[in-house]
Amino acid sequence: MIPPKDFPTGSIINVSEGSGLYALSKDLEEQNVIRSPFWFRTSAMILGGERDMKAGQYYLSHPQSPFVLAWRILHGQHEIETIKITVPEGFTVKEISRLFDDADFPFFDNAVFERTAPEGFLFPDTYFMPVTATATSTVKFMRDNFIRKIFPVMGEVEESGKTLEEIITMASIIEGETNTQIDREIVSGVLWKRLKLGIPLQVDVHMETYEFPGLPDNPINNPGLLSIKAALHPTTTPYLYYLTGKDGKMHYAKTFDEHIINKQRFLY
Repeated sequence: MIPPKDFPTGSIINVSEGSGLYALSKDLEEQNVIRSPFWFRTSAMILGGERDMKAGQYYLSHPQSPFVLAWRILHGQHEIETIKITVPEGFTVKEISRLFDDADFPFFDNAVFERTAPEGFLFPDTYFMPVTATATSTVKFMRDNFIRKIFPVMGEVEESGKTLEEIITMASIIEGETNTQIDREIVSGVLWKRLKLGIPLQVDVHMETYEFPGLPDNPINNPGLLSIKAALHPTTTPYLYYLTGKDGKMHYAKTFDEHIINKQRFLY
């Protein structure tokens, strides 16, 4: 059961989800990965059978026998290098895209990622991404992580009377405007109040909200869980205005006149 002489060393094979053992063995034969589909299937059956074969991509660093290949696929031993990617809270799709450079991720198409990734729904986190990652697989991976992270608070989203899109959009604004959880929750209360009163949000992070009442059409970045929770649980205050001063602190005001005074005191 020796491998073929023209074994494709350095290549990657793909085992599709739900692919049968017979089809997989024929595919490996056509790619010159194995000589005998029969011996590959026999090895797989001895090791545990086709039901336990793990889908995914497998890196072929050197020639390997059908038995070794069957063992690897049975145990999900992909042997594909991964690179640590940290996506900070508040990063936009374009900023996330820049983390994937051509040298480390040769299969990643930045233009496709920026065109197809849903702003606001890629969860900020630390990922260990395979060097074979594509734009499509990365969008799915990050979106699936978002679903896992947001699931525990979906009941609170439903109770809020707002859509998930509204909550995430508000959270993305909060993410760009604040640094502490207390301020996140106060700013959340101010912004929801302004929306209710039909007053433009007038936030620095999204200039269009200076002119028009209502939320932006889409999230403006990818917020973290703390900002999402702040959007769900705003703090009720008498404030209608706020700003971040040169001292790095938030300063709140009940009236426009108080807000102007705060600008003169803390911005200039």
